[in-house]
Amino acid sequence: MLNKELNINDDILRQTIESNVLKRNSKLIMLAKLLSSINLNTIISIDGRWGTGKTYFVKQFKYIVEHIDDYIDNRILNDEDKNAFNKIHDTSLIVYYNAWENDSHTNALESLIYNILNEYPKMKDQVADFANFKKVFKKICRDVIYKGTLELFDINNFDDLKNFSELSNEIITIEEKKKAFNELINLIIGDKNRLILIVDELDRCKPSFALELLETIKHFYNNDKITIIVSTNNYELSNTIKNYYGNNFDGYGYLNKFYDSIISLDRINIKNYLQQQLNFCKETWVWHDLSYLIMIHYNFSLRECNRFVTLYNMLKSYIENDRNYFEDRKYVHTCILIPMALALKIKDINKYNSFINKKGDKIILDFLDNSISNTKYESWIRELEKLPSDVDYKQKILDIYYEVFDNEYNYYKFPFFDAISLLGTDLLIQNNQDSD
Repeated sequence: MLNKELNINDDILRQTIESNVLKRNSKLIMLAKLLSSINLNTIISIDGRWGTGKTYFVKQFKYIVEHIDDYIDNRILNDEDKNAFNKIHDTSLIVYYNAWENDSHTNALESLIYNILNEYPKMKDQVADFANFKKVFKKICRDVIYKGTLELFDINNFDDLKNFSELSNEIITIEEKKKAFNELINLIIGDKNRLILIVDELDRCKPSFALELLETIKHFYNNDKITIIVSTNNYELSNTIKNYYGNNFDGYGYLNKFYDSIISLDRINIKNYLQQQLNFCKETWVWHDLSYLIMIHYNFSLRECNRFVTLYNMLKSYIENDRNYFEDRKYVHTCILIPMALALKIKDINKYNSFINKKGDKIILDFLDNSISNTKYESWIRELEKLPSDVDYKQKILDIYYEVFDNEYNYYKFPFFDAISLLGTDLLIQNNQDSD
């Protein structure tokens, strides 16, 4: 798959754990030891800014628990570490729930229950056990509570339901007494002692769904057999809460009262990630090195690195093609202009539009002044462009940038607009003329 961000499969999870490319194995072990010692209802926050690898982290944790028997030697986990993961494996049922992918649902409680049923096909279509579920739901619906915008559970033709699949399709929304809900959880857990529910991407949800999901967790998932891991950007989530309830509402204070424990994920060394996971910057290639400097300049997250490399590979034939366009040396185009357009497309659409419409001189100079000047990279550029020491290299780069927009010059020297058209750009210029 071209888009690496969407392809967090078991092979990639195993590789990232074995190489410890994200330098998070120690925190995975810490989380396992914490969870293996918990006997009460607990809500744990995995907190990190956007793109710091929160989804990788919780999926790595789930992967190790489910594949702990594969870790025979002590190369990655020692005996004490394996004991913690083994205890979770033997006693807990883990469910991963992506809140962002489900925020189109009309009700958070329905969405969570449906996800639990859908996550484990082996729990569906067992008619013999389904009778207990029908009893629990009848008890729930007989004395249902109506709150706010939540609707009622549709019990029409309830006795005709035959299996789990039909039940999940019939659920509209549920607001039930805690006692009945706890009975339901006990039936779902079965012979396990605990349900570990991982709620991911909460900060990316619609505000209304994010708040409803938090309230649902707060009021109904308080069974001592349930542990909830909320993976989110608490800074952004607190702002969502504040904006939803009003500027005088303390969103961060609300979250601090909500969580029992917070595990913070710091930004990681993106060069290690680019090299080991994305196969980028592994060798001294000027294209990769300058692209990396651009990513550092714009403070790229892991998610943004994934997108950059995905788009870079789309444009690779333009960037790394070794043909010379007539007598011109095209290194500024391929090593700076295209990677910068790519980075701006990901990071700042307003700057991107300025850049592709001949208004990017300040953007270019800011990068050169902060990342290139008086470094080995300035020497590289001078050597590649055959610039003597008395020539202003920054002005030379700007001149090449302006030439891109020259109606008679640019296409034959380097097909810049052909390349960036692959990014889905919306050019404001007409016939390569300046829009000023």
